[in-house]
Amino acid sequence: MTPRNFAALAAVAALSLIAAIFIYAARTPWSTETAAAGKLVPGLEANAANVGRITLTQGGSTFTLERAGDHWQIASQDGYPASPEKVRAMLVALTDAELVEAKTRLPERFSILEVDDPAGKTSNARLIKLEDAGGNVLAEIIAGKQRPGQTGAAGQGSGGTYVRRPGDDQSWLVSTRIAGGAALKDWADPRVFATDSGKIASVTVTVEGEAPYKIKRNAGGNHELDSIPTGKKIKYVNMVDNIIEAASFLDFERVRKATDASGGKAGTVTFETDDKLKAVLNVRRDKDAVWITVEPSGGGDAKKTADDIRTRTEGWEFEVIPSKADTMLKKHADLLEDIPSETSESASPGAGAIPGLGPIPGGGAIPGAPPPAGLPMP
Repeated sequence: MTPRNFAALAAVAALSLIAAIFIYAARTPWSTETAAAGKLVPGLEANAANVGRITLTQGGSTFTLERAGDHWQIASQDGYPASPEKVRAMLVALTDAELVEAKTRLPERFSILEVDDPAGKTSNARLIKLEDAGGNVLAEIIAGKQRPGQTGAAGQGSGGTYVRRPGDDQSWLVSTRIAGGAALKDWADPRVFATDSGKIASVTVTVEGEAPYKIKRNAGGNHELDSIPTGKKIKYVNMVDNIIEAASFLDFERVRKATDASGGKAGTVTFETDDKLKAVLNVRRDKDAVWITVEPSGGGDAKKTADDIRTRTEGWEFEVIPSKADTMLKKHADLLEDIPSETSESASPGAGAIPGLGPIPGGGAIPGAPPPAGLPMP
């Protein structure tokens, strides 16, 4: 073996050893000795009930949650209700978090663990600040990357989160997964409602400035236009199904208090289900965004569903991706096209004509061809 080959094999072996150590450290459960550095936020358990505001900073953006009585709301989204389960999960994770293992103190390596400056535009680090109703800071933590593995009490798993206290160069691995960032989807369910498109009995579409049209489910279980003008047909086979699918659920990008503004009204989409749930989606374009308000109703078995939707939607306007409105609000010209006129039968070739070639000049025979049957040879 040449010295060069030996050096190459030694380098490969060294890299393999480093990788093995890293995998072992990531998968090996903590021992009680490694998890003896104490709580991440001492005293938070006694003060958790006093938390009145949670402020998160990530990538230069700030997101604020505030307690309103027994509920939490998103202050940066006009007070839209926050998910109580998600807020509770963060508070429990911070309360239970134990310092498991000291990590790097080198600022140039903080970004690897995502515990660098959360104010940086490209940072994934999350500055989490807990305050009481009077604005007193109860805890302030920079939460970073989550370490894969099982989580639980100290010594029971290898998962966790890398953290650092602001102003402290020491980073740590803690025993719990601390989820949630400065994005709406982290604190509210972006799906307002969803219904089985197969149970939608009809959809009425009204595009502003045009006559409405209706889509119904036929006896075969397929949706089709209730009426198609003579001489017209659907342009594309999936267009009707796409309208049904787009109307059957509502996911939002942002939310705000509904206004009485009517400017930019694009149209309405109304669907009714087999169990008599009815929902009117009012679509409005505001600058470059599309906003929808929802008016649910229903009786009998559908009343509870309608009431649940109303609880989440009444008084609110939801921003949706523009393509959703484009799919639902198809104009007649976008939906239908003319049926091509049938081709008339071609005339039979007359005397002196050859199919595909037309008549022979002068009506004569083709030179060199045999005479028609029954005629004497010249």
